[in-house]
Amino acid sequence: MNKLTDTQKQRIFNAIKYLALAIATAIAIALGLTSCNVTRTITTESRSLTRGDTAIIIQTKTIESYNAEKN
Repeated sequence: MNKLTDTQKQRIFNAIKYLALAIATAIAIALGLTSCNVTRTITTESRSLTRGDTAIIIQTKTIESYNAEKN
């Protein structure tokens, strides 16, 4: 049987502790630096009929984009 000494147990415990701390720090940074993107498209259309079946269609499109960051 392989039994670990107290020093080896302490080193393994410290390694696991620092690894858990590093993972928790990485998750906190990832959540803290999140940003969001919002895009809104507005389409306006106007139609009118002139001289028989000739159709005139005027269409305008506005695209708005917002970038937000958490401060």
